[in-house]
Amino acid sequence: MLSAEQYREAEFGYTLQESKRGFVAHAIVFGFVMTGLIVLNVCLIVFTSANFPWAIFPLLGWGIGLTFHYVYGYRRAAEAARTRLRHVEEYAEQKELV
Repeated sequence: MLSAEQYREAEFGYTLQESKRGFVAHAIVFGFVMTGLIVLNVCLIVFTSANFPWAIFPLLGWGIGLTFHYVYGYRRAAEAARTRLRHVEEYAEQKELV
C-alpha cells in the first residue's frame, strides 16, 4: 500500500510521463503525414501541370499546433501537474476528505 506522499509523487511522475508520451506520438504522426503530403505535392508538380506548393499550408497549420503542444504539454507539463495536484488537495480540504 502506498502512503499519501508516495502516491502523490507517483501520480506526478505518471502525469509527466503521459504528457511527454502524448507529444512524442503527435510529433511522429506529424512527421509521417507531412512527409507524405510533401512527397505527394512534389509528385504532382513534377508529373502534372500543377505548380503550386500547397503542402506548405498544412505544414504551417499543423506545425503551429505541434508547437503549442510542445510548449503546454511537454515544457510546462510539470507546472500543470503541480497545479492539478494543488486543486485536488484544495477539493479534498473543501469536502473535508482529509
